[in-house]
Amino acid sequence: MKREMCVAGLFYEADPAQLTQNMQDFFTGQKNEETTVARICLLPHAGHIYSGKVTAETLAKIVLPRKLIILCPNHTGLGKHGAVWDKGAFQTPLGDVPVAEDIAGELLKTPCFCRDYQAHVREHSIEVILPFLQYRMGRDFEIIPVSLASLQNLSQMAETITKCMQENADLGLLISSDMNHFASEKENKRKDFMALDAIRNMNEKQLLQVVMDNDISMCGVLGAYIGILAAKGLGLTHCELTSYDTSASTSGDARRVVGYAGLYFV
Repeated sequence: MKREMCVAGLFYEADPAQLTQNMQDFFTGQKNEETTVARICLLPHAGHIYSGKVTAETLAKIVLPRKLIILCPNHTGLGKHGAVWDKGAFQTPLGDVPVAEDIAGELLKTPCFCRDYQAHVREHSIEVILPFLQYRMGRDFEIIPVSLASLQNLSQMAETITKCMQENADLGLLISSDMNHFASEKENKRKDFMALDAIRNMNEKQLLQVVMDNDISMCGVLGAYIGILAAKGLGLTHCELTSYDTSASTSGDARRVVGYAGLYFV
C-alpha cells in the first residue's frame, strides 16, 4: 500500500530535479564528518524554505540507523492515536521510501499501537522530512510511521519502542516536531528554549509541564516525551542541540514566527 504525496508543490518542490538541487544547496557547506552515530533525533517539518536549514545542519552531524520509527503529530484530526502505517511505502518526488513491515508488526503486537492509515493520508509532518533522509541516506533505509494524538499510553509506547530498539541494533527513532507557533520572535524563542531546556535535561515530565503551563504550541511534544523515555531506556545520557532558527530568517517578519530545532541523543 502506497502513501501518496500530499504536500509536494506546497511545502517543498515537486519537481525531482529541482528538489535534488534544493537538497544539494541545503547540504552545501556542511562538514559531513559522520562522526556521531545517533539512534534518536528530532527534526522540524515546516516548508523547506523555512526549516530545511535546521534539518540539513542536524543530519550532516549524525549517522542514523537504516530503519527509523518516525513519530509525528496529528495535525488533521483524522484517524487514531498510536496509528501505525504498517505496509508498503511513502512516496516523494525522489522515489518511494519502504515501510519496515517487520518492526511495524512488532509495534502492533502491543495494544497501545493500532493499524490506521487515515491519520497519515493527509499528514505532512513525515513526508516533509523524507527528501532530506533520501538525499542523506540514499535508498537503503526504511521507516515505520507512527502518528500521535493524545497523552494516552505514552510510557507504554516508549517501553515498546525501547524494547524494539534494544532487540534491533539498526533501528532508530526520529521525532518530527516544530517548536512554538506564531508569537513574536522574542517571545517565541523564550518559549522554545523553555521546552528545549527540558529536553536537554532529559526530563519528560518537566517538558510536558512547561509546555502546558506556558501554552507552548510545540506540535511534536508527545513524540519528544517518548523520545526522552526511550533515550533513558537505552542508557543515553546527553542531548545535543545542533541547530535552531525561526521563520523570521526567511520571511523577514519577526511579529509572528514559528521555531525550528534539530537535536539528537547520545
